[in-house]
Amino acid sequence: MTKTEEENIKGKILFFSPNEEGTSYFTDSLIYICDHNDHGSLGLIFNRPLNLDLKELFSGMKIKDIEISKGNVFLGGPVNPGAIFILHSSDRSWQGTLEVTKNIHMTTNYQAIEDIAHGNGPKNYILTLGYTGWGPEQLNSEISDNAWITFNEESELIFNTEPQEQISEMSKIVGYDIRMISPDFGNA
Repeated sequence: MTKTEEENIKGKILFFSPNEEGTSYFTDSLIYICDHNDHGSLGLIFNRPLNLDLKELFSGMKIKDIEISKGNVFLGGPVNPGAIFILHSSDRSWQGTLEVTKNIHMTTNYQAIEDIAHGNGPKNYILTLGYTGWGPEQLNSEISDNAWITFNEESELIFNTEPQEQISEMSKIVGYDIRMISPDFGNA
């Protein structure tokens, strides 16, 4: 994979193309691609809140002096659902933080989890359980097969739009209903 191909997908938003074969695990999922290289790809679904709020998660982790009062945990994907991934704005960074773009970073650092619980986290963040992963060249192949529609990063959409409104908002941003695109057409 060339550096250009890597940069073209990393930091993008994916949407699973609707098709006539029925629903999939990824139907109506918006996924932010955090890493994409020769070893594969890692993304986080950011529009699927779980029935678990942050305070419950932090209490279950035995974190003391929780300052955060609201917010949901999200389903990041089917891989490693017991692991916490944090998609966040670039105003904070911890050891091992991945700089996805200049605006958005991703971390799994436990100190970041505690900082968020104590009200010292980044301005914008989403905590997810699990991630979405692809093997080497798998995502490129699926995009070529029109299984995914790619969009530019929209940090306002990711962090500040209600999950149930994100698909409609993305449709407004790009100027067409993204649910109406069919994977059965070729690439130009």
